[in-house]
Amino acid sequence: MKRILTGDRPTGPLHLGHYVGSLQNRIKLQNEDYEMFNIIADFQVLTDRMETDEVEENIRELVLDYLSVGLDPKKTNIFIQSKVPQLSELFVYISMLVTVSRAQQNPTIKEEVQATAGGKMSLGMLNMPVSQAADILAFNADLIPVGEDQLPHIEQTRDVVKTFNNTFGEVFKMPKALISKSPRLMGLDAENKMSKSRNNAVFLSDSKDEVIKKIKKAVTDSKKDIVYDKDKRLALANLLMMYHLFSGKDIKDIEKKYEGLGYKEFKEGLSDVINKFLDPIREKRKEFEKDEKYISQILKEGTEKASEEAEKTLKEVRKAMKYDYKKLGF
Repeated sequence: MKRILTGDRPTGPLHLGHYVGSLQNRIKLQNEDYEMFNIIADFQVLTDRMETDEVEENIRELVLDYLSVGLDPKKTNIFIQSKVPQLSELFVYISMLVTVSRAQQNPTIKEEVQATAGGKMSLGMLNMPVSQAADILAFNADLIPVGEDQLPHIEQTRDVVKTFNNTFGEVFKMPKALISKSPRLMGLDAENKMSKSRNNAVFLSDSKDEVIKKIKKAVTDSKKDIVYDKDKRLALANLLMMYHLFSGKDIKDIEKKYEGLGYKEFKEGLSDVINKFLDPIREKRKEFEKDEKYISQILKEGTEKASEEAEKTLKEVRKAMKYDYKKLGF
């Protein structure tokens, strides 16, 4: 059975972009012949912020989002990164195999630093792809579902595998990126991808009124007709794509429906479509919110399983590196 590692940082609620780009694919994969590990990467919160008061609550909210959209803890191991100490140990080992110049070449890190950290790069931010490599390799994952912007991280992981295996012997599989075929949603500002940090997202936990308010303020353009043109009318094209994705209707049919009408009617229709999509998610969330013990149980069981599997890998790593110290009684 092939193994998949995926996950999120607990920096806030998940949004429609997460669902389209990742969550719906995770739900599909967990029902196929894969062993799924879903990491809640709480260490990575610290790469671009020091405000930690809400991390624990954000972890809880993440689990609620997962359960509400259909991730099944019987099929997907959901675990907390910082509670699996083997990940930190492996990170120390493999960080010795990555040069500073190699770490600085990662274009995704440069973009993220500008977007979220005001251009200031911490050592932790620079090392984040190496930490992610440790997360991947601790489970010897075969496939890593990512967007195209995350491909440099996977390449860095593959470089680590080559260096480690050539230096210490064959321990790690060569992981492959599993690229999502889903379209990438832009944010409601029509300038950036939908993001928690850019205040341009519709969250899976938003109320009906919040959805209506956000869509009403979504950027469009100065024209009046509702026509899909990704090159010349990107903002409207993004909203039409949302309508298509969450209603299942062809874009041509949506254009026809709003022929002769304006943005007011279109945005009202889009709000209705999104709210209908979110209604069953909201209902499931209400049920799961009532059972705090169940949420804790999912995390404890998932983290225990992750620790067991990571320890198996670490035994092989220590042995290969001669860091098992058996003669000394370890």
